[in-house]
Amino acid sequence: MAEISRRRPPRVSQEFDYRARLKLRGPITSPEGNEVAEDRPPLTIKSDAKNGLWTLSAPIGTLGRPVLVGGTVYVPVSDDRIAAVDAQEGRIRWCSEALTKPAAERLVCADGAVVVPVLREHGRSGFTALDVSTGKVLWTRRKSRLYRAAAAGSTVVLWNDTREDSAQIAAVDALTGETLWEDEFERIWGLLVRGDRVILDAGGFRALDARTGEDVWDEGYGSLLGQDGTGDAAVFHSWSGGAFARLFVRAADTGKELATTRFRERALKHFSRAPALVDGGRLLFSESFGRRVRIFACAGVDRAESLGSHRLGWWRFTSFQDVVCVGDWVYGLTWRHRLHAAEVGGRRWLRRLRVTDANGRAVQRPTEIAAGPEHVFVGEKESVAAVRDGRVLWVAATDVWDNPPIPLGADRVLFRSTNRKPSQDRLHCADAETGRRLS
Repeated sequence: MAEISRRRPPRVSQEFDYRARLKLRGPITSPEGNEVAEDRPPLTIKSDAKNGLWTLSAPIGTLGRPVLVGGTVYVPVSDDRIAAVDAQEGRIRWCSEALTKPAAERLVCADGAVVVPVLREHGRSGFTALDVSTGKVLWTRRKSRLYRAAAAGSTVVLWNDTREDSAQIAAVDALTGETLWEDEFERIWGLLVRGDRVILDAGGFRALDARTGEDVWDEGYGSLLGQDGTGDAAVFHSWSGGAFARLFVRAADTGKELATTRFRERALKHFSRAPALVDGGRLLFSESFGRRVRIFACAGVDRAESLGSHRLGWWRFTSFQDVVCVGDWVYGLTWRHRLHAAEVGGRRWLRRLRVTDANGRAVQRPTEIAAGPEHVFVGEKESVAAVRDGRVLWVAATDVWDNPPIPLGADRVLFRSTNRKPSQDRLHCADAETGRRLS
């Protein structure tokens, strides 16, 4: 009797090679049944669905910088194609046909469509829409002066903020590319979408209906703030700086003022830029060349409460490249490739945090920083690290020049690497707390 092998296959590991069995005629299909033509790059996935970990592999030079939108990771691959990967399970949903110079980092997802800027150049861009389920091309739009895009339900809003000429804005149907309306302003300083409302900062706040372009309300002045740290789609924040600094919250449907937070006189005398909204209903102010950081509590209070003021020592002869706040810690990445950290409400000075883990692995010259819900990730061309509460958790080798880490929820992170040879590009969805990844 033949000997029976006792070797068992991995319990949760799955692989799919899109170039397997090329001798077959006709298209190859992905695990979900979508067609994947034989000339597409070979993409292989290993996944641990139970723990939400996976690794996408391809020949060296194939993978570009990934983009996370909703529950999907969009990965540029060679020959100007884009692959869609399920962020939770690590399944390749589809791989598009070759596009014309796609700018995948600026794609947006509307209902049923993924809209990718193409033929992008200064102040001009075309657009190609892909079916969100299959990756097939739905429509294309030739190059125009509209080079920014935002999704509003089943509508895609295209706009520019050109200084020289009037700023233009238009809306197209996400599935057909049909132009729904067009308008023009002297200048568009900012734009955000709340439900079916397109809210503009055009020398004053103005809300338009996304499908018709009709004015809904016109109320207030200031600057639109980034929406990190707020999940309420019914409101937006605006900022009015100067001697009488205030933070306003207005209803997106009516423009009605819902709340106002005032700041003490001269509380912001060292800051000229608008703040960033961070978790916990807080505002983060930072001044690059002033090398100062200040955090205020603003949610539910009439007068902002200072939570901490920090700065770099003047003797350091550097300034901030980027500043983030996660939990009770603030982190500043400087132009001299150093990471500094301070506990909110603690000591005044930002101290240098050496990015070295317990095993002695280190990020020597961090150039990228990304804030997740609970962790901060820093990276350089050779390594990436996770930091929580001012402590380095782990450092992993990457050997990839273009390697900004991307937080994936509270428990995972995306980053790229190559294998030891190197002969393969790999995109890892790793555990944020331990750095565990599939090789």
